[in-house]
Amino acid sequence: MYQNLYRKYRPNSFEEVVGQNVIIKTLKNAIKNNTLSHAYLLTGPRGTGKTSIAKIIAKTVNCENLVDNSPCNKCVNCTQNRNNPIDILEIDAASNNGVDEIRELKSKVGLVPSLGKYKIYIIDEVHMLSIGAFNALLKTLEEPPKHVIFILATTDPHKVPSTILSRCQRFDLKKLNQSEIVERLEYISEKENIKISKEAMVEIAFLSDGALRDALSILDQAISYSGDDITIENIHEINGTITKKEIEKFIELILSKNMEEIFKKIDLYDIKGKDFIKLTEEIIEFLRNILLKLNVPNLKLTNINFEIKETLIKNMNNDILLSYIKEFNNTLFEMKNANNTRIIFELLIIKIIDSNIRIENNKETINTNIAENKINIEEKVDIEKIKNIRVNNALCFFNKKSLVDFKTNIEEIKKYIIDDKYSKYVQIILDGELKAVGNEYLIFVFDSNRDVESFNENIKVIDKLFEKSYNIKYKPISVNNEEWNKIKKEFNNKEKKYNYINE
Repeated sequence: MYQNLYRKYRPNSFEEVVGQNVIIKTLKNAIKNNTLSHAYLLTGPRGTGKTSIAKIIAKTVNCENLVDNSPCNKCVNCTQNRNNPIDILEIDAASNNGVDEIRELKSKVGLVPSLGKYKIYIIDEVHMLSIGAFNALLKTLEEPPKHVIFILATTDPHKVPSTILSRCQRFDLKKLNQSEIVERLEYISEKENIKISKEAMVEIAFLSDGALRDALSILDQAISYSGDDITIENIHEINGTITKKEIEKFIELILSKNMEEIFKKIDLYDIKGKDFIKLTEEIIEFLRNILLKLNVPNLKLTNINFEIKETLIKNMNNDILLSYIKEFNNTLFEMKNANNTRIIFELLIIKIIDSNIRIENNKETINTNIAENKINIEEKVDIEKIKNIRVNNALCFFNKKSLVDFKTNIEEIKKYIIDDKYSKYVQIILDGELKAVGNEYLIFVFDSNRDVESFNENIKVIDKLFEKSYNIKYKPISVNNEEWNKIKKEFNNKEKKYNYINE
């Protein structure tokens, strides 16, 4: 029967553990110098070796003939623990998380080991224990018998009570870097006579996000899909991702603002079953590489044998790249909690292209081609006057309930996101935060002055957009954070009187 690679190549000694050198050295020295702790806590991301290290500790401390502080795998304890471990008890806290299970454990703690020097209790996913179970475990951890060692493992140490944490010697396992994972994949591929390209191994290392177990699972899947000759294209096909060259072409389409071709590409990705969450993550990584290449040209990137077109680098700058990365990253959370990731991705692309226009111009966020929506030089002089009036009137009639109600209905304006005439302005509005509502007057607050200017200089078309969305002639205005803090202070401390001013 076929055995999965991550099980077949699970480390059986400290020397076989990948990427946790500091922890391994510390544990080996503790065993050598007989300074073992009665309780260990192993924390870290999934697939980094927590349970494997716990089992190696358990096997090592009971080995009768240690070789360089590693188990000999020949003595009675080693062979017994490999086949039917009597003195090693594993508890899965995810399914045994109650007080009764821990009380049963406590009742057996006093029993001496059957074969070895120590009785080892490994509690996996310890953060899943109930509060009652933690309390029941606490006394045992505080004063354990000399023949007992507890090894707790968790991905979420912040969920473990501090009273438990303080009684354990803690080791934080790190994610493996790409070169460590690639090196291990090369070793296993050679042992298993698997033909796999270096590019494919690098891509597996990237997709595994520092988890060796995940990397081996992807390799297993690739073997099932393509046999023993694995290419980077195979990896992309089984994981619903696209190649770096394809990402490069997609970024070029965004820069050229070629909406028709972009949405054809998105439709093709959907037909091919591509994962839009993974696609977004890979785009972020690609943009990060361009940013590094732009700012540190001689830096060797972690993506081995990956080059970026010089023309693409020349057509981008820090503002564009940082803006793109921020937008893609902010959307990831929303996508992970959405049923239809394609729609979220499409809305993101529309917003990104709009942001591109704003950054390239660097003076105005939006250029409108509709003459009636433009504000001429004479009208711009009056923007400050309009701003003062609308802020005053919003606070004059301020109503907290109206603010709360309007915030729940702000999504109504999103229906114009696909309207060529209004989509740009919808994005401007949604980038701000509604802070005050008084009758038909609204105050939006933005982090940047450029966004404030874009909002207020396009106030005519924004007024029309609100009227179309709500059938009410709302009169919105925007201010920056500094202005808002001053306005709020004056309002809360009643330092200023607000009387209605006719606009």
